[in-house]
Amino acid sequence: MTNAQRLDHVEDELETVKRLLISTASYAESANRRLDELTIKQDRTQSHLDELTIKQDRTQSHLDELTIKQDRTQSYLDELTIKQDRTQSHLDELTIKQDRTQSHLDQLEVSIDRVGAKVDQLSDRVDSFITHTQRLFTKAGSEIEETKARTERLEALMLKLDRNFEEQKSQFQEFQLTTGAALERIDRVLDYLLRQQGGNPNTPS
Repeated sequence: MTNAQRLDHVEDELETVKRLLISTASYAESANRRLDELTIKQDRTQSHLDELTIKQDRTQSHLDELTIKQDRTQSYLDELTIKQDRTQSHLDELTIKQDRTQSHLDQLEVSIDRVGAKVDQLSDRVDSFITHTQRLFTKAGSEIEETKARTERLEALMLKLDRNFEEQKSQFQEFQLTTGAALERIDRVLDYLLRQQGGNPNTPS
């Protein structure tokens, strides 16, 4: 190989190296730009990570609060379950009592029906009694009116008898006076006759 050929070969290699250096510089510049972009993106990512960390801390705090509330809610649910069991027990007892009450009501309904039948019979009897009583009252009213009329006639008769009694009493008193006076005269006549008889012994006895 001649020197010219070697020189050409070296120039070719230098040109190749130059192109490589230019390509490397371009690549390095592109890599720097990419590195800067990556740095900016990393800073943004770190900022997002910081925000996410803050949000995560807040979320963890909310989760802790939710856990506490959930525990309280679970406690309330446990209490509600116990109360519900008690309520169910009371409902079962009430159901049993309601069944008993219904049975008593059924028996009472049967008794009421029987009493209703007896009441209907009694009502019929009462209606018959009232009808009979009204007839008796009507009859008794007629008899009372008749008795009243008889009583009025009897009162009139009693008044007449009272008047007759008073008249007879007055006449009897006059008769007593007249009879008394006549008896006195008879007594005087007898006394006179006795004295006359006593003074004449021949007078027949």
